Amino acid sequence: MAGNQKSIFIRFNMDDKTDKELYLKLLEKADSSASLTAYVKRILEEYINIKTEMSERQQFHEQILLMVREEIQSQGMKLVGALLAGIGTVNVQKIPEKPMMEEAGLPEACGRLPEDLRGVLDLIG
Repeated sequence: MAGNQKSIFIRFNMDDKTDKELYLKLLEKADSSASLTAYVKRILEEYINIKTEMSERQQFHEQILLMVREEIQSQGMKLVGALLAGIGTVNVQKIPEKPMMEEAGLPEACGRLPEDLRGVLDLIG
């Protein structure tokens, strides 16, 4: 059985402030644990699992961002194409000959809608 086991030795220099603080934190946290070694093994395993999970999430996030950017670019190009295709087909109303100030009242009601507005009502209704 001893042939299947591997060991790692960690030495903490108690003269070094950082090493000493880390050792004391580990000792404090492992208080309820069977041994400091078992606690350190568990912490290392959790750390590695979290790092792996974070890496996988980061890769997934990057893939989603790439797909969204490609879709936005595709839709943007479709919109540009539609706008370019529509240039020259837009009806622009003519400016009235007489100034607006001369028209003091409201225009009279008309019996029917102008041709340009009939399609709008079909879209709304």
